[in-house]
Amino acid sequence: MGKKASVQFQYLSRKPQRITITLPWSTYQSLLRASDQQGRSLSNVAAYWLEREAETWKRSHVT
Repeated sequence: MGKKASVQFQYLSRKPQRITITLPWSTYQSLLRASDQQGRSLSNVAAYWLEREAETWKRSHVT
């Protein structure tokens, strides 16, 4: 793979990924309330919460 193709692959592999998860009812309700209060989609709020928590986890598990 040439340098240009390698750079293109790295860019493409970093695109957002779609997943399906099952949530506890209380978490779902919290997401709904937050999305309604913020005027954002449920998906956007869930992605933000997950991203924020993933960053916290990464910071606490860096070796």
